[in-house]
Amino acid sequence: MKILGLDIATTTGITLLDGDRYVFARAFHWDGKNSGQVFRHFRKTLYQIIQDNAVKYVAAEEPLRTDIELKGKPTEENPEPEPTRPPMKTFQRIYGLCAIAEETCAAHDVPFIYVNQGTWRKAFTGSGRATKDTSLGFAQLIDKTITSYDAAESLGVAWWLRGHLDPHFAAPRGDLFEPTLTPSRKETPF
Repeated sequence: MKILGLDIATTTGITLLDGDRYVFARAFHWDGKNSGQVFRHFRKTLYQIIQDNAVKYVAAEEPLRTDIELKGKPTEENPEPEPTRPPMKTFQRIYGLCAIAEETCAAHDVPFIYVNQGTWRKAFTGSGRATKDTSLGFAQLIDKTITSYDAAESLGVAWWLRGHLDPHFAAPRGDLFEPTLTPSRKETPF
């Protein structure tokens, strides 16, 4: 069963798993001088990946909420800066890309689901509060050539989706009763 995990943004991570086999994790930067061109490039690429690989399920990390506040970076003059909110243009771009992902999956009759960041991180790293660096470290255990946070996080989403669809893969990391998986390729833990 071929599945895709997506970490959607202007640079999007996309991972393809085929059952217990890791196929690829990549980061794609969408070309374009405006949102319409970025959306078109994303749609064409995602459409082709789903079609060429006969993908059966897709999951994506839930997009940012519009009420989110981000911690400011401390400086010498202001050690405790006020939280800020991303600009509306950021939300419009992310929500547009998410809508295109849903539409592209619908065009292929492929089920699409969103997963909370804490949920996939817990399944992938063992901690729902894991950092991007932690996710990258776990991704590099599977493929040491992964250097992009976006690719690493899409692998985490795909990892969660695989466990969501097949309970055999859903045991939390470090669980005493975690099933032993027989790898189909020696260089990956799948």
